Amino acid sequence: MSEPEEFQAARNLERSVVGVKRLRQAVESQQLRLDPEAGEQIRTALEDQMSKVDSWVSRAGGLTGKAPLGENPVGEAMAAKFANRAEGTGRSFNDALRTYREVLEEARDAIKAAMRTYERADEEAAESFRKIANDAIRNPM
Repeated sequence: MSEPEEFQAARNLERSVVGVKRLRQAVESQQLRLDPEAGEQIRTALEDQMSKVDSWVSRAGGLTGKAPLGENPVGEAMAAKFANRAEGTGRSFNDALRTYREVLEEARDAIKAAMRTYERADEEAAESFRKIANDAIRNPM
């Protein structure tokens, strides 16, 4: 991946992180409620993607070994560079995958919370309606 592509990917991932934080804030402030049926579809899609990322991380483990590019300074330097790109810190492939998985997990948790908020609001509305109905039966006009 070229540096411009790498920076674009990092920027997109950061936007996703910010978007999920906003989603979480909307849920926590009860501005977002999600019908459980719709939420379940989103939750399932997020968990499917998390499983794919887990598989990618597992398979990417093979990228962290030094490639056999020869026992000379250039070959050893290139092998070290490739291994660092896979597992190094900061901008490595595995770091990006782990961050992406964390974003997916946070989004899934926010969706679950939005579903619970919807269910609580629905229960409170039903209870309020039952109370009004019971009061009307006890005190007819």
